[in-house]
Amino acid sequence: MSFRTRGFVAVVVVCGVAALAAAAVHDQVRRPYAFGFLAIAAIATELLEVRGTAAALDGSGSHSFSFSSGIHLAAVMVLGPWQAALVAAGGVVVVDYLRGSPFVRVLFNASSFALATLAAGALYEAAGATPGAVSLPTGFGAIAAMAVAYVAVNRALVSAIVSLTSKIPLRQIVRDASRSDLASTAGEISLGVTLAFFIVSNAWQAIALGPLVLAVYQAHARLSAVKEETARALETFANVVDERDPYTYRHSARVADHVERLGEALGLAPADVARLRWAGRLHDLGKVAVDTAVLRKPGRLEEGEWETVRRHPRLSARLLLDFRFATAAVRAVEYHHERYDGSGYYGITAAATPLGAHLVAVADSYDAMVSDRPYRRGLSVEHALGEIERGTGTQFHPVAAKAFVALIRDEDPLAALDHGERALLRTLWRPRERARAGRFVLVRGRPELLAIAGVAEILAAVTLGRPVFATLGGAVVAAGLLLAHRRDGRARGLAETLDAALDAEPASRRFREFAAPIAGAARVRWVGLVRWHQDLLSGSIGEELSLGGDTPSEDALTSWLLRDGERADGLVEGPVAELEGAGTYLAVPARRDGDTVGYVVVLFSAAPPRHVELALAAAAPRVARLLREPELRLAAVEAVR
Repeated sequence: MSFRTRGFVAVVVVCGVAALAAAAVHDQVRRPYAFGFLAIAAIATELLEVRGTAAALDGSGSHSFSFSSGIHLAAVMVLGPWQAALVAAGGVVVVDYLRGSPFVRVLFNASSFALATLAAGALYEAAGATPGAVSLPTGFGAIAAMAVAYVAVNRALVSAIVSLTSKIPLRQIVRDASRSDLASTAGEISLGVTLAFFIVSNAWQAIALGPLVLAVYQAHARLSAVKEETARALETFANVVDERDPYTYRHSARVADHVERLGEALGLAPADVARLRWAGRLHDLGKVAVDTAVLRKPGRLEEGEWETVRRHPRLSARLLLDFRFATAAVRAVEYHHERYDGSGYYGITAAATPLGAHLVAVADSYDAMVSDRPYRRGLSVEHALGEIERGTGTQFHPVAAKAFVALIRDEDPLAALDHGERALLRTLWRPRERARAGRFVLVRGRPELLAIAGVAEILAAVTLGRPVFATLGGAVVAAGLLLAHRRDGRARGLAETLDAALDAEPASRRFREFAAPIAGAARVRWVGLVRWHQDLLSGSIGEELSLGGDTPSEDALTSWLLRDGERADGLVEGPVAELEGAGTYLAVPARRDGDTVGYVVVLFSAAPPRHVELALAAAAPRVARLLREPELRLAAVEAVR
């Protein structure tokens, strides 16, 4: 530990030990049964902690889960701040010391919990609450103040020590922890309130919480085990891919090591560093479908061979899509052969490519340059770094190239970046997508929610003995039902028109007759019919209707549909980073015999009207009729080739 780190630990431990000493002599235990029960519960929850796993694909390895905070808060509400501090520190000291944790770590953790509990108890009493007398709902304000104080102090102390040891900015650690732990923190607070209420009213009731706590613990433990097993399976798969070619043996492991060290040097959050490492480790999974003769070929690749190689990043992404925990790295894996100037494998622009993909790309290129290949000897380190510097701004993203070159030269990667370039680190995984224009996701086009709100208002009015206010709820219910009836009528009318278009003869008329009423019902910029070659992982635009919008590129459409379309049960909608043009894209899948054979893609100027969405969803089962039989046969022949 550095001098600053040791000093911070010393201050926290001295304050914590002093607070615990004061608590020990402050007053007598007035509720020994409650003190004993909560002390046992604190020890039990420390034993039931689910530790994070470093192998987690989603970067959650730095986060642990336990119910200990809930016990500490319950102790504050039942015993008061001083006795609660003893309960909180005691559980840590007993369990962590017996586990063999370093004594300094035990003291720091115990002191952190004690100080957080004391702060929570002080604010709880300052808000007018009395320990041992839980009063609801009047006590909710004091409970909220207590929870905020506990979480703020505990998180600040823990985040500070992590920041000092890892050199990651404190603000970033606090922000990431708040986002990842929000649900579990709320659950622990709820447990604490429930447990305190049970103990105060009838302590035997608290026993009923035991099976629930155990069930939640087992669920988290199993989830952690599944994440670790999934990661090991994918790593084994990556090893198999590496071992197919002796010239690239352990290539993905070296790339993973490069990007992991780069992420740490750039001060990225531990979760982001873990995701970056997995993106590097799994970026070449798709090469399992490339013939080893092609991988080892010393000469120039034929067109068919090149298409097979060109497909491998997309196949890697498709394989990872089946693993929910790996989805954060999918874009970085798929786009690791994209160039900063937009002339990569799929022609995705730099703005639409997440920075994580650019970091993997430069590490991948560097390892390829310094490794021996069938057609050349490996370059020297300086020669390879020179190539990266010459490709900065064309092949390589400036941020990725500057930082990586500095890392390999044992310089500070952050120092190589200016302020604006450091700000781009926030786009590590997802480029900034366009906002959905004028969209309120929960209420737009869903007037039935108004009717539900009206019913709730009526019930509240009757319950509170104010039946006169129920008339307002009745009016809201009536308005919601009328609007829903109108929306459904418009949707049925449009669906019937679309259905008739699908039966039009000759078949060459169907697409135009299908697209025209959609354009008439909403502000539409472009409609396209995309033939989907499932085995080739590609799509091609068959027919299109342009109404003032530019035609999106086939490669950009393919990337979006591969990621969001193939596994969607219904319509696929959203602003898409890869696709140019403002507005919202919506895709209707066309399926035959369970296989996706195409999509109707619509670019709306704003959010699509709800009745149009409903009509397209109704037409989806027959949309495959837009793809004429000769086209389907051609797609099948191309897939076989």
